[in-house]
Amino acid sequence: MRIGILCHSTYGGSGVVAAELGKSLAARGHDVHFVTIGRPFRLSSYHPNIYVHEVAAFQHPLFEVPPYFLTQINKTVEVMRRHKLEVLHAHYAVPHSLGAHMARQISGENIPVITTLHGTDTSLVGAHQEFFEITKYGLLVSDEVTVVSSFLAKQTRATFGLTRDLPVVYNFVDPDVFKPGLKGIKSKLTPNGEPLLIHISNFRPLKRVSDVLDIFSIIRSKRTAKLAMIGDGPEMPMAQKKAAQLGLLDDTYFLGRQDSVASILAASDVMLFPSCCESFGLAALEALSCGVPVIATNAGGIPEVIEHGEVGFLANVGEVEEMAQYTLELLDNQRLRQKISLQAREHALKRFNAGQWVAKYEQIYQSF
Repeated sequence: MRIGILCHSTYGGSGVVAAELGKSLAARGHDVHFVTIGRPFRLSSYHPNIYVHEVAAFQHPLFEVPPYFLTQINKTVEVMRRHKLEVLHAHYAVPHSLGAHMARQISGENIPVITTLHGTDTSLVGAHQEFFEITKYGLLVSDEVTVVSSFLAKQTRATFGLTRDLPVVYNFVDPDVFKPGLKGIKSKLTPNGEPLLIHISNFRPLKRVSDVLDIFSIIRSKRTAKLAMIGDGPEMPMAQKKAAQLGLLDDTYFLGRQDSVASILAASDVMLFPSCCESFGLAALEALSCGVPVIATNAGGIPEVIEHGEVGFLANVGEVEEMAQYTLELLDNQRLRQKISLQAREHALKRFNAGQWVAKYEQIYQSF
């Protein structure tokens, strides 16, 4: 098939999923055309059957801000006509579901529009009064709307009063990229053999990076350890200031945005994932695939990814003492950590393998 994918290109879960889906579809023989503002960061190298059509900024005195949404629609129409696309897959409700629908109308090509919701596109952006009506309209005119967790399906129905079916298509992981055994980097981060904890996020408030540091502070009061903080965002200055106040700077690496995190994940012993809400938790899944136990919260769609006591441990949001104790239990009990590590890898391979969920998307495309 000839598939068009509209997605964000910046650092974040929806862009990662869209890029990984595109790579998997291309490997299965499909032609995949990305229409994005900037090249998706997980598509840094050449991949056969993948084409990236970047949307250029249009500068004109009439517009205080370049009208990227309009130019993306125009580019989508061009790509649809030139490459005779058979389906449009929009990742993120606003603006991509609406943009795909408008491109279809302008082009006169009656091809299906599939929208995949990732969480904040409906729970935060789409739920705001300024975007509510156009978000709901974008969902209603999509031929199919998929979600990345059962939690998100329930939340979306409640927010927008939808009665339509919302198929759950879980995110997936590439086990050949995210795998155990890539330990070469650990000696550089922990030269004295200390355990390495890791947190990966976009440092927004819902990620609760302050809790990460509180957990680490409790752990450091009882034993040596290092913490790698990967990502960047609005709460980075606060996190760095708090790490200094808690006396953690010498043991904390603020590594910023990293396009490739597999080697750092595989070198880690435990992931800290204390978000107040996640529709899925892709970073946690990638950790599991590397055999890294995850300490997370019993919130949103996280329990659909993390089985408590089997591949990690769950606690209520804000329970930093409990999360710290779970982490210490793993660090102090090598046999338990090895057991959880093996189960984490097996869980990722069995429940979230790419073949299963990419095939589900193929079935949806081919049903129209």
